[in-house]
Amino acid sequence: MVKRPIHRISGLVSTPELDELAEESIITIVNKGEIQVRLLATPNDLLDLAYGHFLAEGRGYVLSADVEGREITVEGETQKRPSEDLLTAACGACTIGDIIVPDGQIESDVTFHHDLKMTLAKMKSEQIMFHKTGGTHAAALFDGQGNLLILREDVGRHNTVDKVIGAAHRNSLEMSVLALSGRIGWEIVAKCVRVGIPIIIAVGAVSSAAEALARQTGITLVGFAASKNPAVIGDLHRIIDKC
Repeated sequence: MVKRPIHRISGLVSTPELDELAEESIITIVNKGEIQVRLLATPNDLLDLAYGHFLAEGRGYVLSADVEGREITVEGETQKRPSEDLLTAACGACTIGDIIVPDGQIESDVTFHHDLKMTLAKMKSEQIMFHKTGGTHAAALFDGQGNLLILREDVGRHNTVDKVIGAAHRNSLEMSVLALSGRIGWEIVAKCVRVGIPIIIAVGAVSSAAEALARQTGITLVGFAASKNPAVIGDLHRIIDKC
């Protein structure tokens, strides 16, 4: 977060003050002296971002990483993106190259028979950057017992997911239930297919492409999970004990 001067308007009166803004920077990931990818992201939890990005995108894996400023140097087997690519905070599947479409099948007996609204409320209560700036998304990892294991925030929806996946990988945690502060798009489901996450719950809606990929790969989605009438796509037994 950074403090910047603004004018706060109240009625017809404006007052100068410093406001906290969500930080957004170009993050560069390098391997063997070559740029692998450039992302617009919040410069927090950058080791998690590096590990998680390549796993979630199906572009290899990171064995070790070092952060210096806004540059991350990694060692491992990574597939670089075209040099013209810059993944913005709104871009999860933007490239002038080929998009890697996952074709795996999620075989999991994980269930999540817990109050969905309370689960998302727990996530929101831990969104420190959002509470201070109003400008970040969040993703969180829960286990099948409803315990919050990891939460990450970023200006980009897809970056939050990469960071959660990276943190889980670095700490050898099972990835069972992913919660999102926004909607469920195709690129989020694709990331979950690649790392084997069987359940995604979200505050927002599910896109048609996300729905199609989830059915094809065996992932269960829950849209509008904090509402009175959540929308479930996929295996209902994962969400409801008796159905």
